[in-house]
Amino acid sequence: MTDRRKRRPNVLVAALCLGLSTPVLAADEPTAEAAQQVDLLIQQHDSDGLVKLARQLQSGNAVSVDNPLRVPDFPKARQALEAAVTMPGARQAEAKLFLAKMMLGGEGGPVDVDRAISLLADVIKTGNAEAAFLRGQRLASRPERIAEARDDLSLALRLGDAAAAFELAKLAGSTPEQAAAMTQFGIDLLGQRAARGDAGAAFDLAGYYRRLSDKTEDQEKALSWYRKSAELGQQTAALWVARLLGNPDSPLFDPAAAVKQYEAAARAGSIEAAQELVRDFADAGTLAVPPAVYDVWIGKLIDAKDATAVLYYSRSLQETAEQRRTSSDALYGATMSGRVAPEDLVRIGESFRDGTGVVIDQTRAANIFRLGVENGSGAALTRFAHLVIDVPSLRSHENVALAAAKLSELSSKGSVTGQMLLGDMYAKGVLGAVDETRAIDYYLKALAHAESVEVLNRLADVYLSSPDSDTRMKAFPFIERASRAGSESAMLKEAQAYADGKLVRQDFDKAVTLYKKAIALGATDALVNLANLYLSRGGESAFKDAHEAFSNAISAGNREAPVEMARFLKANGKLDEAISRLTTAARKKNSPAAVELYEYLSERAQDPDVGAEWLRLALKTVSDVPREKVRLASAMLMPSDVRLNGKASIMLRELAGAKIPGAAVALSDAYIEGKGIAKDVTAGLELLEQASQKGDIDALLKLGDLYMDGQFVNGDEKRAVDYYRAAIMLHPTDATANMRMARAYREGHGVARDLAVAANNLKIASDAGSPMATRDLGMAYMWGSGVEKKEDKGLQLLRSAAEHGYAFAWHDLAETYGSAVGPDVDASQTFRLNMRGAKEGHVSAMIGAGIALLSGFGTQRDPEAGILWLERASASTGWDASDAMYRLAEVYQFGIGVDSNVEKALEWQLRAANAGSTSAMFHLALQLEADNTDASRAEAIKWLKKARELKHVQAAKKLKIMEAGGSSSGSLQGAEDKGMDDNGVEE
Repeated sequence: MTDRRKRRPNVLVAALCLGLSTPVLAADEPTAEAAQQVDLLIQQHDSDGLVKLARQLQSGNAVSVDNPLRVPDFPKARQALEAAVTMPGARQAEAKLFLAKMMLGGEGGPVDVDRAISLLADVIKTGNAEAAFLRGQRLASRPERIAEARDDLSLALRLGDAAAAFELAKLAGSTPEQAAAMTQFGIDLLGQRAARGDAGAAFDLAGYYRRLSDKTEDQEKALSWYRKSAELGQQTAALWVARLLGNPDSPLFDPAAAVKQYEAAARAGSIEAAQELVRDFADAGTLAVPPAVYDVWIGKLIDAKDATAVLYYSRSLQETAEQRRTSSDALYGATMSGRVAPEDLVRIGESFRDGTGVVIDQTRAANIFRLGVENGSGAALTRFAHLVIDVPSLRSHENVALAAAKLSELSSKGSVTGQMLLGDMYAKGVLGAVDETRAIDYYLKALAHAESVEVLNRLADVYLSSPDSDTRMKAFPFIERASRAGSESAMLKEAQAYADGKLVRQDFDKAVTLYKKAIALGATDALVNLANLYLSRGGESAFKDAHEAFSNAISAGNREAPVEMARFLKANGKLDEAISRLTTAARKKNSPAAVELYEYLSERAQDPDVGAEWLRLALKTVSDVPREKVRLASAMLMPSDVRLNGKASIMLRELAGAKIPGAAVALSDAYIEGKGIAKDVTAGLELLEQASQKGDIDALLKLGDLYMDGQFVNGDEKRAVDYYRAAIMLHPTDATANMRMARAYREGHGVARDLAVAANNLKIASDAGSPMATRDLGMAYMWGSGVEKKEDKGLQLLRSAAEHGYAFAWHDLAETYGSAVGPDVDASQTFRLNMRGAKEGHVSAMIGAGIALLSGFGTQRDPEAGILWLERASASTGWDASDAMYRLAEVYQFGIGVDSNVEKALEWQLRAANAGSTSAMFHLALQLEADNTDASRAEAIKWLKKARELKHVQAAKKLKIMEAGGSSSGSLQGAEDKGMDDNGVEE
């Protein structure tokens, strides 16, 4: 923390307390008066008055004579406009345009592009240039509506909106010459109008140059036009002048001038300008805002009851969890007692929901949103409903009843949001049993009112959840519509559909195009899927294409891409490059990359303290995203650093208290293992039980695993299955829970053995996207385990699992072609499949490929390459790395592809034994016994005992003979003749 942040806390704490405890009448009274005015004007059907009042509410009123900050009331402005658009008359078109702009900007409610486009279409009929421009601009992002966009923008230009020229120049189909001419026409026309005193024209010109490039000359032109626009009275332009001057990456960077400009904008009433000043001071930013300036504007923001500013200040002030908890308690108490302005309820609720500046607490968030709902806030209702739907522990009778009643009211009025959320309640079983039919009915009602991307996606998901293949295929038209409207998740589903051919005819090129489009929008899942698609297609350029896709995403600024690329590289045997990529990202303050880097370094060194410095860096740069905090805190429990462990336990307590998924499990591990907290197994188990009763899936699965394995508790397989069932009751398609149940039924643990039920659970997990489940289901079809034996289907599933990143499946496929199970024996296919798995980092596949290259079985003999693959396998951290070491010992012992080297053979045999290879232990013991000294005999017995502990049958028999004092050779030969495999296990 810098000295600037520590300065003068008493003044600011007093201001904070004043803001939380004393109502500011100057700000409250206009709000109450405005609410009454809206209701009165609606009753009087006064559209003119409603539009005027909406403009006043949108721009806001100064808090007081001494506080110039203008406090807008977007929800009331939107309410006034919603009423005005229904009233025929001279102001109806103006009201529609105004409301459409608020909807596009998300002011006073959710962004609703589709309805805004519809409103703008009505306004265009009156010859309004701005409406034509806005509609054309929005439609330009939809490829299927480019022609409409061109018509609207052309109309806007003819009606006098010069900025439309810039949008027309960017439309697909324009030649470079046409685009250049159109752009120059727009510049000239706007310049002429600005010269005549048109502030809007100057503002549009400034925006054009600002977005044109980072070149100094373009940014200087932007600054000049923004200044001109501000001089002509455009208030937002003054804020943009400050932003250009305050951007440290801009050639115009001038922090002192930026601070002065922000102050001028704040004095003119801009809350955003005041927030920028406060934010820079609290974060010790590049503007170096003086403490005196900060004191002035934090006080005025608190006076204006700007909850976001108060919370931001609280975050910058609190240094300990206890202080943060105290501040959170005070803010919650003030909110629930009615001492916070109603319009701030949504922002404060969001802060408790997301943990922005306060202790995360979803129950408190729900209570605050509920208060907003009771005050008539539509924004609060949608957030309240989402919490009730998404968090099972918040589904009390009162909460469910309130959400359902209010959403039904909205739905009856034709609200798309109300109908959509009611559909969600039926789809997720919030109102009782899951009712997919009623969910679809509500979604279709919503879709009839507006082409909503969210509704289209929900309809697709309901159809996709069906076990019937024909029903699932009904999802594709909705997926396609949502994808065309710009939905990232729909693009992913559409791309996957073309990639696997389950819903539509397979088309690799279409899948690639869609994945690339989704990646450009920031969808990291699309990046991973594209890489897997390239690898599944195969060919010499497969890895290169996948590598290039990750690199491009990183260059484009995708924050999650470095971690995903590192995982891809590691899985493909390129750990060094993965570490290099993560190091670069971590140094750029990418916290998840720093955590991933620690895990790779400590895993490679087999030492949890190696790389811990990256966790300390991650702690300084971690975001407010809960899942990132959980992952960081979990990693911080691993090193033997008491301070890191202690900070991790504090973080996890807070996150677990907020019911963040995974936090309770991580905290219970801290108690059970005594990391950062005094070891207390009972407390850890109690924590898991409490979390499980609140619907925490991770806690239920963890308890199930503990009782299934008998770890830290008395084993109870039936109780374990009960926990797995409870998890499935909450989330029927949860892949992990269904995998656990499949294992229980397959092995008869806690339930009667039932392979058919096991296969059904595997199918659910596979459909939910688990490659491991897909592999296990494939093996079930290969063997006819619980399903009708279908080798073709089994091979298809194994290949699908492998192509979706489950590298083990490549070796499984190879084994099918190398044995009597499945297709005809095909040594060359076995080798090719093992090579696919080897390249993706699967150790058994590396060993298989290495042996094939050494022997020439299924491929051309290449001993050097074979040894290289065995060495790679031995250097891995996989459980079967010791097998690779033992194979290398045999290579050097018998001179397979190399000159025989007894010393190297013994070195690899010793490494294999130390790594856990029972075969190496056994044969090492035989060599030691042959030395025929007391010391070598004692060492041989030590290795035989280790092998016996690991269930090596030959070692147990040999040890019995040696301890009895008998000879070895005859007894050993007898053991080998009694049906032992090469690992000493009886066949």
